[in-house]
Amino acid sequence: MFRTMLVEDNHSFRQVVKFYLQSVFPSMSIIEAADGIEALKEVDSCPPDLIFMDFILPGENGLELTRKIKASHPDIVIIILTGYDLKEIQDLATQRKPDYLFSKGSIATGEIATLVKSILSEKGFRADGSIQPSELRRRGNIAPCVLKRRIWWESVPEASSYRLYISKDRTLLEPDHFSWETTPGIISKTVIGKTELVIPDEWPEFPTEPGTYHIGITSGDDLGNQSDPFLLSGVFKFFAPPAPSRGGIERL
Repeated sequence: MFRTMLVEDNHSFRQVVKFYLQSVFPSMSIIEAADGIEALKEVDSCPPDLIFMDFILPGENGLELTRKIKASHPDIVIIILTGYDLKEIQDLATQRKPDYLFSKGSIATGEIATLVKSILSEKGFRADGSIQPSELRRRGNIAPCVLKRRIWWESVPEASSYRLYISKDRTLLEPDHFSWETTPGIISKTVIGKTELVIPDEWPEFPTEPGTYHIGITSGDDLGNQSDPFLLSGVFKFFAPPAPSRGGIERL
């Protein structure tokens, strides 16, 4: 089932959008979040296929929230909805890379429905939000496993090293609780000379228990100073590679 999340602090407008989507796409699963904290929890637990994101939210705005979600879940389609003049926020939106930017009034014009239908088609769903039989068969043939993951980050010119911290509890990486290497219940790894890490190859201590993990990346200098962490989140579930499909014993 196609999953859509509405991130909007105005309860009345959120219900208007929800009712509209349910009437046009009756098989679509719709979840709600009133702010960025709720939205990130939902994304971490079970990423949706599509997000309608309000531009103005309590705390950080929808564009900043979009940047965070896209960093760890680039396949989620994000549509920014705003009551502001689109030209005023176009440049800001381009920097944060939402997929689409619409005025809230476009809900009544049918533009949103047309766009969602095209997104459903691209992702292998029927127009009502249910999954295509062919896509269901295709997904059934794909093993739900990950053999490797590549974690990457932008280079910081002033940094001589980076340190990665990992935890299943996101709050441990937030400013009020994070204390770098002395943070309880956290594991870390130093990376020098590059801005990526392939796991589990280059980080064998990375947990093998399936689940959502939160990764904080700090920049360090030669004096031992470290920045606050840049946060990423992802679902990890590692399996051994498959057994050989053919083999035999031959006489030499």
